[in-house]
Amino acid sequence: MIAIPGEKLGVIEAFEPRGDFIIKDGNIYATKLSDVKVDKKQKIIEIKPLKKGFVSVGDIVISRVDYVQRPFAFVTIVSALNKDLAADIKGMIYVNPDFEYSPVVEGSIIRAKVIGTSAGMLMLSVSEPGLGVLESYCNYCGGPLVVRGRNSAKCTWCGMVLRLKLAPDFKSKALPHRVMLD
Repeated sequence: MIAIPGEKLGVIEAFEPRGDFIIKDGNIYATKLSDVKVDKKQKIIEIKPLKKGFVSVGDIVISRVDYVQRPFAFVTIVSALNKDLAADIKGMIYVNPDFEYSPVVEGSIIRAKVIGTSAGMLMLSVSEPGLGVLESYCNYCGGPLVVRGRNSAKCTWCGMVLRLKLAPDFKSKALPHRVMLD
C-alpha cells in the first residue's frame, strides 16, 4: 500500500516498525510518501520512501491543496507516482470560474496529472478518470466526509455537502486524526 506523510500505519504495541517513520502517542506514522508492507505473522510494518525524482508533463502526482483563489487552486506537489521528491514543488489547477463549485478544497490531498507549465509553475488537472481528491475534510467544521454521490461528499458532523472531484479511492478522516509532521 502507499502511505502519505502523516498517515497512521498502526500502533507500536501491535507492530515493530522498520524504515522511515515516527512514533507519536504510541501510533506509527509515515514521514514521507512511502511503500508500506505489513507482515501480520511476524508483526512487522516496513516503510520505504518512494524513489526521489523530478516531475515532468504527463506524470501523475500527489499534492496538497494550499488554497483556492479562483480561477486557480494552488498546490504543493509532494510526490510523483513512484518518486519521492527532494523538495516540495508548487503547482496550480485551473478552476473554471463558470462552474458553481471547485473540484478541490483547501487542505485536500489530491491525485492529479501534470499537463504543462505556465509562468514557471506546473499546471495540473484532476479531470481524467482515476484523478481527484484522495483525502479531505469538511471545510466548515473539520469533520470526516462520506461519499454522497459521484462528485459529492457529506460531512458526518455538521451535514454540509461539498461538491468535489472525488478519486475512486477517496477516504476521509476527522482532522484531529492527522499528525502534522512539520
